[in-house]
Order: sequence, then C-alpha cells, then structure tokens
Amino acid sequence: MKEQIYILEEPIAFEPKHIFDCGQCFRWNEQEDGSYIGVFGENVLQVKKEDNKIIFKGICNGNIKEVVDDYFDISTNYEQIKETLSKVDDYLKESIKFGKGIRILNQDLWEMIISFIISANNNIPRIKGIIERISKKYGKKIIWNKKEYYTFPTPEELSKASIQDLRDLGLGFRDKRVYETTRINS
Repeated sequence: MKEQIYILEEPIAFEPKHIFDCGQCFRWNEQEDGSYIGVFGENVLQVKKEDNKIIFKGICNGNIKEVVDDYFDISTNYEQIKETLSKVDDYLKESIKFGKGIRILNQDLWEMIISFIISANNNIPRIKGIIERISKKYGKKIIWNKKEYYTFPTPEELSKASIQDLRDLGLGFRDKRVYETTRINS
C-alpha cells in the first residue's frame, strides 16, 4: 500500500475531537499537532482539521476517498438531522450543541462487539490499552511513516488466544466473554 491524501474542503459537521474522543471508537490517538492517527480495517490514517479543510493522509486498503467517505459517513447530512432533532426538546438541542461535530463511524462489527465487551465497567484509556495489546499480539502489522500499527484481529486470529492469554493482556473478568464470543464467531 502506498500513502494517499484526500482533502475534504466542503463544510460539513466534522470535529475530530468530538468524533474520536466521544467513546464510540478506541483506535484513534491525538497527536501533538492536534491531528489524530487511527487504525481501522487495514487502513492507517491521520486526520487533521485546518480551517474548513479536513485532511486525511495515510495508507489505505483501496482508494482513500472511498474509504474515508464510507467510514466517516460523509454522504449523510448531519446538519439536517441535527436541525430536526433540535426541535424535539431543549435537552436534545443542548446535547447537539455540545457534540456538534460528531459523526457516527461505520466501524467493523466484529471489532465493535469485542470493544463493547471490553468496555464493561471500564474507562476509555484502559479500553484503548487493552484493544491495542490485543491488536499487537493477534493482528497484522502495518508500517507507515516508520511506525508500527496493528489491525484488529479477525475472529480466526483472536481464536488463538486462550482465556489466560486474554487475562494476561489485561481483560480481567471480561476474558471469558471475549473468549466465548470468539469461539462463536470463528
């Protein structure tokens, strides 16, 4: 895979901090320059908002525009949805103002299920750490900008882990649930 760049210049509801720090995903990390780098599928992207431009740079399994448009749900008009929902009541109106730049990501269902199990009685930094350790141990390595990133393991890849292996990665009481879910799906 080679590095690609895609710049979205049309104004849309898109705030990286709202999207990546709201708890819907755990593989995105803020960088010193305010951008975020994340892994999803076999893609590693850096996302940065500058004025009205959103810059996507990284390596993708496919055309970066198509990958970005699908994952970030670019074709959905969030402004129209927010306008409609703002009329429901004042609580919803205030909530929409608070998270005005959130987009609902089209994430991989398998990764979402395992992330949800890991999130039980947990906090975001710990969830992120566990998911990163699972990915590093059982996912595939991707190198971009001389750094190593790892895909989230498929059910088949994760089925190699025993309950004790999962416990050693820090899952605690969740180890058994992840193990059982993996066996059902592999």
